[in-house]
Amino acid sequence: MIIQADNQVRLGLINESYALSIFEMVNQNRAYLRQWLSFVDKMETVVFAENFVQGTMQCNQAGMEYAFVIMQENKAVGRIGVYKIDRQNNIVEIGYWLIESAQGKGIITIACKAMIRICFEDILLNRIEIKCGTDNNKSQAIPINLGFTPEGTIMQGELLHDKYVDLCLYSLLLSEYKLEK
Repeated sequence: MIIQADNQVRLGLINESYALSIFEMVNQNRAYLRQWLSFVDKMETVVFAENFVQGTMQCNQAGMEYAFVIMQENKAVGRIGVYKIDRQNNIVEIGYWLIESAQGKGIITIACKAMIRICFEDILLNRIEIKCGTDNNKSQAIPINLGFTPEGTIMQGELLHDKYVDLCLYSLLLSEYKLEK
């Protein structure tokens, strides 16, 4: 499945063909991505990336998550997805990351808009959450610019390498999304 987010950005549902691209993005941006992503140290080989992709594909097929590679002008530049799908309460979490050279171009905002539309219009959810490190100002700007409501801080909400970090929690409700349309 390919989602055309705009004329330059598209999202490809993760499959085997993306394993090498995912590995290369992580490997070439290891120090940059490691600041905010705990899995970076584990992705040491292409085989790890292939296994990671297989697990992601299983989760996608089971409807537990929907993970995509972000492509800009036919080059893989990051990942985005909806995770932790809570069908009982119709809540989901959007997670994303982008390689360093693709930062500051609005790519994540464009990709998030596509994910929001899918969450509310296709998956029929009621609430979307975005969580990001309290020190990650670039990531915090995304939900703010997209009209999410800041709800507070999740104290020690994520184990990042050897320490717990606090997370900012943002939400967008279906009723708020409908008002914007």
